[in-house]
Amino acid sequence: MTTSSAPHDRPLPRTGEPGSEDDRAAPPPARGLSEPPPPGLGTARLLTTLSALLLSVVGFAAAGIAVPDIGASLGATAAEQSLVVSVYASGFAIPMVLGGRLGDLYGRRRLFLLGMAGFTLFSLVATLAPSITVLIAARALTGVSAAAMVPQVLATITASTRGTERARAVALFGATAGGATAIGQVLGGVLLSVPLLGAPWRMVFAMSTLMGVIAFGAALRWLPDTRAPGHRSLDLIGTALLGLALLALMIPISQGGALGWPVWCWALLGSTPVLFAAFWRRQSRLHRSDRVPLVPPPLFRLGSYRIGLVMALMLQSAFGGFTFLYAISTQTGLGWSPLHAALVLLPFSLCFLTVSIWSGRLAPRFGFRRLLAIGGLVQAALLSVTAVSVCVQGAGLNPWAFAALLVGVGVGQALMFGPLVGAMIAEVPPASAGAASGVLQTTQQAAMGLGVAVAGGLLGAALAGSTAPAGQAYTSALAICMLVQAAFAIAFALCALALPRR
Repeated sequence: MTTSSAPHDRPLPRTGEPGSEDDRAAPPPARGLSEPPPPGLGTARLLTTLSALLLSVVGFAAAGIAVPDIGASLGATAAEQSLVVSVYASGFAIPMVLGGRLGDLYGRRRLFLLGMAGFTLFSLVATLAPSITVLIAARALTGVSAAAMVPQVLATITASTRGTERARAVALFGATAGGATAIGQVLGGVLLSVPLLGAPWRMVFAMSTLMGVIAFGAALRWLPDTRAPGHRSLDLIGTALLGLALLALMIPISQGGALGWPVWCWALLGSTPVLFAAFWRRQSRLHRSDRVPLVPPPLFRLGSYRIGLVMALMLQSAFGGFTFLYAISTQTGLGWSPLHAALVLLPFSLCFLTVSIWSGRLAPRFGFRRLLAIGGLVQAALLSVTAVSVCVQGAGLNPWAFAALLVGVGVGQALMFGPLVGAMIAEVPPASAGAASGVLQTTQQAAMGLGVAVAGGLLGAALAGSTAPAGQAYTSALAICMLVQAAFAIAFALCALALPRR
């Protein structure tokens, strides 16, 4: 059920008659003298806020590296091993919008602390799991906990910062989101070499538990409390429709390949647009009747946010496919150890981290459109060169030459990710920050899953139709994936030119 909305739940009108349909789509006007400035985020508060994003990404990446050891230790089937990763991703993505909206209504600090506590507790359960069934259940609940805390990160940044401080914070957000993937893989590789707790994979989840305890303590001390003013109401019917739509999308994406794409998977995918359409009709109807929707429709009338979601879909699906094929190709096809594969990716991660921080200083000077277009073109050029090198070397791929080429790829990736987030939230009003963050991060998670599913199909086709040695077939699939990623980067650059000039 819903109740009447406060006017803060949508952008304030900028021109024309107050309350007109066009005016509701307009961004809020500049802050007047009577409205206090946002509280700001110092270094300690910003790093504490980002800790939720860091933990969720590092834990996911490290768990992916540990899956083979989990299978050997607990006697898990291939389908059960894939569930260790996919139930976390689904549990993370499906309630993400709800987590963001609850933070808007009941306080982002409260949702952050609840999510962090759950993440830490269920990571401990995973560490001690006696069976694969318990481990899968713990991973699903860990994902749900992450969905409560992670949307509060970008929402807190949006509500607490402006101008140069926001550019710096968004740059660190982008650096954390991208760099944490490779950091998690490196940590996973290192921890899998430590024979403690009976099985090396338990160390991976013990690491998440320890990091969660530290982050929870820091949040109690430094995390600011922000929320959207207005009535505490929630669209329960809309929440159910969105949850069903995301389930219909995520379950086939995560499990279809492992199950051989049975008919029910296609039926779920076919129902997805119908469920999303029903959800959107309800959100529009609630907004027109001045009640509180789960996702405010005016968000999608902001050109920067609407175009940015399309760009995020392209960026994350391409990156998800690459990371999946990289791990499979290097470890299964080329016989590298998990630590070796992670260390080759480390220069990419360090470059991504450095340039992401630097891009926060460039954004106010050069503008988001220019940085995003340059990043897409740089990414496309260097991915093409790297793909040719991988294809030519084949099974004899030189890991250090590959690592050097990936450094350049990291530059393009950093110029794409951080500025994209900054461009998307530039016009989002603080009252809708949680919902905007939830929608963005749900899109990113679903896109990652889609990229992995497509990459898995590409790899299967390459292996089935190849008479070359296995290593050559794997590297050929990786090279094709990078060429597709380069094409997406060109499309990304073209979309950047359609963003608002301001």
